[in-house]
Amino acid sequence: MTTRAEGPRNVSAVLHTLYEQERDATVLVAGAPGGRIHVRQGLVVSIDTPGAPGAESILLRSGRVADTEWTAVRAACRDEEGRLADELSARGLLTATEFEVLCVAAVFDAAFVLALAAPQGWEVTGPVPVPVSGPGLTPRRIAAETTRRLAALNGQWMPASALAVLRVQPAEPVPSLLPSRYVTLLRAANDRRTPRDLAFALGRGTYAVMLDLARLHTLGLLQETAPVTDARPSTAPRVPASGTRSPEPAPVVTLPRRTPGAHQLGGADRS
Repeated sequence: MTTRAEGPRNVSAVLHTLYEQERDATVLVAGAPGGRIHVRQGLVVSIDTPGAPGAESILLRSGRVADTEWTAVRAACRDEEGRLADELSARGLLTATEFEVLCVAAVFDAAFVLALAAPQGWEVTGPVPVPVSGPGLTPRRIAAETTRRLAALNGQWMPASALAVLRVQPAEPVPSLLPSRYVTLLRAANDRRTPRDLAFALGRGTYAVMLDLARLHTLGLLQETAPVTDARPSTAPRVPASGTRSPEPAPVVTLPRRTPGAHQLGGADRS
């Protein structure tokens, strides 16, 4: 496993190098939670981490696509890269655009989670198959969105890294007039689930869950319990009690300019 002393100073520099070289590769990131960053022609197409639900998990947990439908789609695609969007569209389950937006959102979410703690090391290997993937994203674009998310959370309840390991529960009976996503989140929260557990349980992004938790705390609707103190992913139940280069794809979100010095994934991007 490569470390700072042996190679690039951080994972951001690794991704920048792969981008410049237009490489196909997999970056193995060690740590808590750690993960795998899948790169195609220098662009990040997918990130797997136990700290955030991937596109497949979000689709299934949210009920957007049934398990049987997803199994049939995967079987038809035979795990070939780039076929899922067309197959989902052909079966009337998701449009190609909807699937791409979901994949981009999952990459941003996973990058945010990886940026919450310094990695213990990394290693670049050859590419491994990644059938659930979306349009490639530049390291710079990922860095900008990660910086924005960290700033948004750090300016609220507590530092994002602390909130990520906190267990929460409702402070009082759930008001009936709250938006439905808040009601669902409060009903799923207890003194065992971390934001990551809630994200997996509800089929939502970890960042989105953390942002909503911060807002609920501001409203006085949450109380915090003991944070998770070990480095292992939480094992709390995930199911709620009830259930030359080509141009970069058009942005899904509007991204601000980077904040120099911020701890992030992808911070070595070229201008």
